[in-house]
Amino acid sequence: MFNQITVIGPGLLGASICLAVRERCLARRIVVWTRKESSNKKSKQNLDIDHVVNDLEESVVGSDMVILCTPVETIPQILELIVQKLKNDSIVTDVGSVKLSICRTAKDLFKSSSANFIGSHPMAGSEKSGMDYATASLFEDRPCILTPAVDFKNQEKFNLLKIFWENLGMVVHKKTPFEHDRIISQLSHLPHLISSVLSYSLSDSGEDERELAGQGLKDMIRISEGEPNLWSGILMENKENLLLCLDQFQLSLAESKNFIEREDLEGLKHFLQKGVLFKKSIM
Repeated sequence: MFNQITVIGPGLLGASICLAVRERCLARRIVVWTRKESSNKKSKQNLDIDHVVNDLEESVVGSDMVILCTPVETIPQILELIVQKLKNDSIVTDVGSVKLSICRTAKDLFKSSSANFIGSHPMAGSEKSGMDYATASLFEDRPCILTPAVDFKNQEKFNLLKIFWENLGMVVHKKTPFEHDRIISQLSHLPHLISSVLSYSLSDSGEDERELAGQGLKDMIRISEGEPNLWSGILMENKENLLLCLDQFQLSLAESKNFIEREDLEGLKHFLQKGVLFKKSIM
């Protein structure tokens, strides 16, 4: 499918992409950029890749597709560093879970470039992080959202990127960067913050109380295990949308509290049933 692919950042998603690309024979050559030389040997051994480099500009030379898998707040700066070294008519994408700021930066940077930037968000993350948890099957049957600029014209490159993610097993959707950030604030960023808030609110409980925690609580707080440095950056990048979600959540929380205070059993049943119906709708 590609002669050469570059993956910038071999964390959970980047490393899993390498494994999936190799397993499905989607590229003849896989190049990985790592920030630390100490990661070079581990990357080459664990990911079955062809070349590891520590120079950003060098890593993208000759690549048909470049995939940025670094924290969202670092992506605009990396795009600025590599844009002049990209292969003509290549595809550049990312895996960030916030899109508007990245796509705005890319639109300005790529005006004078023949390379094509199309945002991607493979929704295949985990509460775990790092190369050690990478797996080639991470993307199977998961959604992936592509966010081309409204005036993006190269349908051939869009289709090629779409086919790439589909070959990894993903179900691909198309949204504008603005639509993406609004939707993902509701479906990903708010749930993560709620899970973390619940964990935080229980953090002063005694060890004897924690021993009684059942599976329900463990399910609720599972995603709060996500790496704090990574997630604080994500939440701040989508601040405006997240604050709107929090306002709505607080209204719903106040509504449930009101049912309990007034001992409104029927109102509480209806409230809980609406939650049941939403859960069933996303299964």
